[in-house]
Amino acid sequence: MQTNQLKIEVPNYISGKDFLKKLMKVTDTEQQQELAAIFGVPKSTLATWRQRDLTPHEIAVRAHLKLGVSLNWLLLDEGEPFINSNVNKHTTKFEKEISIFDIDCFSIEDGKLKNRSTISFDKAVLNELGAVNVMAIKDGQNTFIVNKESRQAVSGTYLVDMDGLLSLNEIQRLPGKKLAISFNGSTLTVDENEVIVVGRVALAMEKK
Repeated sequence: MQTNQLKIEVPNYISGKDFLKKLMKVTDTEQQQELAAIFGVPKSTLATWRQRDLTPHEIAVRAHLKLGVSLNWLLLDEGEPFINSNVNKHTTKFEKEISIFDIDCFSIEDGKLKNRSTISFDKAVLNELGAVNVMAIKDGQNTFIVNKESRQAVSGTYLVDMDGLLSLNEIQRLPGKKLAISFNGSTLTVDENEVIVVGRVALAMEKK
């Protein structure tokens, strides 16, 4: 009796420098030293991946679980880096088809995210903002669209994690790896490693 045996072939994985480039893109880093610090590995390990053209699958899984990056994109160079399954097609009155995203919307209560609902957004607007992996934060009469791919604080309003508590704050980078953070009109200067940047506000909407 013949049986059909399932065979799963080994894919043509992205490896070496191409894999590192993708990791640096989704972590918004420019130097391999920064990338090594994010994943808690020696810089020499990254050099080994590059020189030996290796694919560190465990790192890929960690990036997927933490950042939501697509494994197909990261390991196989297929599709988009971030997949939003809540996408609908809509035809305007001018008979133009557009893509509508449902974005998860949260409020911040006692430093924690509380799920509020979803808001619908035109994908073209997100593309203009250069933001694909996004979330919305509702704060009083304001709604902030946060780009979760932008995790390097330079200048602007950021969703940050300090001591395990989340908040939206104005941040300005200073020399010496320092950050000036605004708190209700006051400014505090801290080391950059004291703050975890979750994302940068790409768009603020205020109800008038």
